[in-house]
Amino acid sequence: MEFPKVLVIRHFSEVLGMKYLGESGDVLWFEDGLNKVAVGVYFSELYEEAELYKRLAALVNLNAAKIYLAVLQEASAFIDPRFLKNQGIGLVVVDPTKGAQGVDVRIYAKARQQPVPAVNTEKLIEAIKAAVLEQVNNQIKALESSIFEKLKRYIDQRLEEYKGAMSGKPPPPPPPPGGSSVVENEWVRYLRSRGK
Repeated sequence: MEFPKVLVIRHFSEVLGMKYLGESGDVLWFEDGLNKVAVGVYFSELYEEAELYKRLAALVNLNAAKIYLAVLQEASAFIDPRFLKNQGIGLVVVDPTKGAQGVDVRIYAKARQQPVPAVNTEKLIEAIKAAVLEQVNNQIKALESSIFEKLKRYIDQRLEEYKGAMSGKPPPPPPPPGGSSVVENEWVRYLRSRGK
């Protein structure tokens, strides 16, 4: 492993307190809490501006919460800090001659929006249909049982009336509707007596 990479790993893990996860190609991966941080390293003796921005474009497509680009001191002249700030990419400048103190984070990366997984609308529609159908079925069952109970009471009452008529007894009086009648109310009788 190159010495500048070791300096970057040390700085991010010891100074910034991130957990080193490993590397894939020219990208060092760290974990900051639950977020992944990618540090693209581009250490070259001769820098080309086109290659530099090509690597930046590749970094932007990574699935990471924060992205940094680590370069040697000589490359800082080729980098436009406004471009990096607009993209939310951090800049780390490494000077191997200074040893452990040779890592300088010039621009801190901004937290990026993680891509939201696409919602499968067909599954969502099917789930909604199933929930609505279940609710409708429950309502229909409740309505059916209520109607059945009322119908059963009505038929039982009519059968009792028929049995009474056949046996010669007068039919039982129908039950009073949900509460006392208005005529039997004490206040109604009082008002009637005052009106006479």
